[in-house]
Amino acid sequence: MTLVAAGHERWRLLQDISLKGGSLALERASRMLLLAIAARFLGEVRFGRFVFASTVTALLVLGIDLGLGAWTTRALARRPHDWVEVVIAGLTLRGRALVPYGLVIFGVALWGAEGETRIAIVWLGVASPANAFFDHFGAIHRGHERFMVEARLATARSFFTTTSGLAGLLITRSLAGLCASLALASVVSSAFGAIVLRQFHPQGLTWALLAQSRKDDARARMVLRESLPIWFGTLFSMLYFRVDAILLRTLTGDAELGAYGAAYKLFEATLNLPSVLLAVTFPKLSRLHGDKPSQRKLERRLAMLLLILGLTLGLSCFATAPWLLRLFFGAGFERAAASLRVLSLALPLLYLNFGLTHFLLARDRARDTSQFAFFMVVLNVGLNLWLIPRLLGPGAAGATVLTEVALTMSCLWALWRDGRNASVGQSLTSTPTAD
Repeated sequence: MTLVAAGHERWRLLQDISLKGGSLALERASRMLLLAIAARFLGEVRFGRFVFASTVTALLVLGIDLGLGAWTTRALARRPHDWVEVVIAGLTLRGRALVPYGLVIFGVALWGAEGETRIAIVWLGVASPANAFFDHFGAIHRGHERFMVEARLATARSFFTTTSGLAGLLITRSLAGLCASLALASVVSSAFGAIVLRQFHPQGLTWALLAQSRKDDARARMVLRESLPIWFGTLFSMLYFRVDAILLRTLTGDAELGAYGAAYKLFEATLNLPSVLLAVTFPKLSRLHGDKPSQRKLERRLAMLLLILGLTLGLSCFATAPWLLRLFFGAGFERAAASLRVLSLALPLLYLNFGLTHFLLARDRARDTSQFAFFMVVLNVGLNLWLIPRLLGPGAAGATVLTEVALTMSCLWALWRDGRNASVGQSLTSTPTAD
């Protein structure tokens, strides 16, 4: 009976990975197609402005994240019967953060940019929160392990984004037209995601409950105490992962950022595999928190698999960098091959770090991940300021590699310390006391 159950569990895990992987691969592939066409239409300079605007809005939209996506998935995996309060708490807290986010976007667009870049920030500033709510709907389905539903939603968003983006680009042949069409696709996708979620929770998601939750400040504070450490980790991770684009543009200009951005978009596309594996296995890791031997066994298997996948993809990108850039972005972006080759050296550790940080979150060690990520921001900014003036794009890529090395060492140390403390605590509780 145990063997049958184990076989069924493995088959279900493989099925979930296939669903999540297929939908995410389709979404990333369609986005890469759109970016490749956009790069050819816009050229290095305007494509650099697009990369800058998308980077700025991606960082600012973290202000409405608050760690609620990962918190929701973990909470639903552990307490599925409390889904009403978990779902409503997450959605209302995100909604509260929209007003300050809008004010910040307005300020950045008005005083921090000009011309095409300002228009791009405004439109992508609309697209980013819509995508954030869509991703939160996916986190809810993931917590219930409804991967088929999440896959259908991701497929729908990829269709809306690609068709709308290509239409805007082909009709207007401008950066503003591209960004406006992406904003439209994001709003439509988010509305569709809300409709699908409402079908699964017709009684639980009502305006009356949402209004009541807005007044429940005690509940909000309790949720934030659990989610904010996750948010700080995500925020700092995004900062050290994205700050190179801002520093590169500041120190070298739009053209250099456009070339580096092409290499970085290909680098980001390789992150599908660890995203899929951890999206599917994180609910299981969270549920196994009370069964430490089983949790540790799953962690070891995932870490080994992630490291092998990272090595394979890293070697492939290093060997084929010029060909990949010509294929996706055209001959005008070939000089980005050096940056892509340096970035490919980070892939084995980056894949492993996907797993290590999620292991810490599943062990309720979010404070460790947020502290490490903060130190990585400081380290990464320092490395970029030192390397970019000397090596340009490859220097920014080198800063990414060295930061991932430091993060790997930090996470391994934290996991070892947590395991040692757990062993000591278990031995103390199991030691008989003298009468």
